[in-house]
Amino acid sequence: MRIKIFQFQITDGSTEKNLNKVNKLFTETDLDHTDVVVLPEMWTSGYDLENIRDYAANNLEPVKAFISKLAADNNVTIVAGSIPNTYGDSGVYNTAFTVNNNGKLIYEYSKMHLVPMLNEPEFLVSGNKPAEVFEISGEECGLVICYDLRFPELFRDLSLSGAKIIFVVAEWPIERTEHWVTLLKARAIENQCYIVASNTVGTQNNGAEFAGRSMIINPFGEILAEADTDTEEVVTAELDLNYIDQVRADIPIFKSRRKDLYKNL
Repeated sequence: MRIKIFQFQITDGSTEKNLNKVNKLFTETDLDHTDVVVLPEMWTSGYDLENIRDYAANNLEPVKAFISKLAADNNVTIVAGSIPNTYGDSGVYNTAFTVNNNGKLIYEYSKMHLVPMLNEPEFLVSGNKPAEVFEISGEECGLVICYDLRFPELFRDLSLSGAKIIFVVAEWPIERTEHWVTLLKARAIENQCYIVASNTVGTQNNGAEFAGRSMIINPFGEILAEADTDTEEVVTAELDLNYIDQVRADIPIFKSRRKDLYKNL
């Protein structure tokens, strides 16, 4: 499976500019033999929480229609990062979604862990449905958002449910870059799965600067491809899904688990 991550700078406060940028990236990028394209967290709006309702989609629209057309026109599955989103008269959720190469919505998930240090609970509603596995080209996948990365039990739950690839879409700040890299590698190693992590770059109007370093990590914890901290880039790697079986046979952590002795799990 060939994956491409679009790492780019988001223009906060202008959905139109961000849609145009993504459309341009699809137009200018060679997508031959590409199976999946991945976008970052909150790419339509940026991290403008105080005005987030102004940028919110409703039931993912009209952004889903835009992504569906890109997916069908380019014959790729799009892990469409996340966007601010409402369901009717609800508050604003941080919702990630995936559209297959026929333009069909195949999965959506609203961020369950909101960041207290950044006052996200004041502006966003926490997702109340569990993360589930879904299929891309017959392979089981998971999808989580930014702060979710700090919760190993979420990743283990997805891997025990069969996920071989877990996508992490983020707007991760530059001051915690080492946490980003360390936790991504740890999640790959401890779950013996591929981690595909999409981040953004640059500084937004509120002064937040983002870490970049979008990357693809194999089940042994090796970085297959990685972007720079401050550059708009396309990150590409080929995933060998059979390699997961090899790693799990060589280091059989799932067979060695002692569920009978884990008191709080």
